[in-house]
Amino acid sequence: MAGKIHEEQHLVTHYEGDQTGTMKVPMIINAMLLTSDNQSQQLGVGNAVVDKTGLGWVITQYVLKIKRLPRVGEQIVVGTRAVNNNDYFCQRDFWVKDQKGEVIVENTSIFVLMDRTTRRMHKLLPEIIEPYEADRVKRIVRLPKLETIEGASVAKDFSVEYFDIDPNRHVNNAKYFEWIFNTVDQDTLNNYYPAMINIRYHVEIQPNQVAHSTFTMDYDTLKSDHKIFANDTLCCEANVEWNHR
Repeated sequence: MAGKIHEEQHLVTHYEGDQTGTMKVPMIINAMLLTSDNQSQQLGVGNAVVDKTGLGWVITQYVLKIKRLPRVGEQIVVGTRAVNNNDYFCQRDFWVKDQKGEVIVENTSIFVLMDRTTRRMHKLLPEIIEPYEADRVKRIVRLPKLETIEGASVAKDFSVEYFDIDPNRHVNNAKYFEWIFNTVDQDTLNNYYPAMINIRYHVEIQPNQVAHSTFTMDYDTLKSDHKIFANDTLCCEANVEWNHR
């Protein structure tokens, strides 16, 4: 059996929406992470406890499946549970339900613990992960690999600002979604929504760097390829599959 389930009500506020009146993907990610933070706090292994170990939680990959985006003013339920873990990797699932109980967003994620001094992955600590009651496995799920998409490409640069940096002293994972979608043209964003997002984080982006974001779209298959570089190093990449709004 997978770990403990935690769910919370969430009202989609005006500032969480975009021009189409639907919830921005980075805001969905933030709502999901808030739910997992609250669960951790309730279980006695919140950020303050983890901070004392000199470690911090880091996401290495998300795979989101979006049936539809929540609407501004809509009351939704955001849920999560730690599914399983091995010595180094944790699978945590998230979901968003409407008021009828229908799941409209699913997110499978992989978390690791990072040593804040060495910036390297650290073996999971039993006292941190056992309260979630996740399954202990030898191998966690292998999320889909990213594919290369051929098509028209555009690029845009973004300065890393003070408020882009989180307590782990690197760019917060939700910020990458902003860079990805702010590189996409407005016609695509107005007429399509991301039905699937597979995003993988490779290298941290640090304060005062410049993020170089590329977007390649195949309009026949409605698939796009996204890469984010800093100092010519590939830091993050993603595939997106789009559906008509």
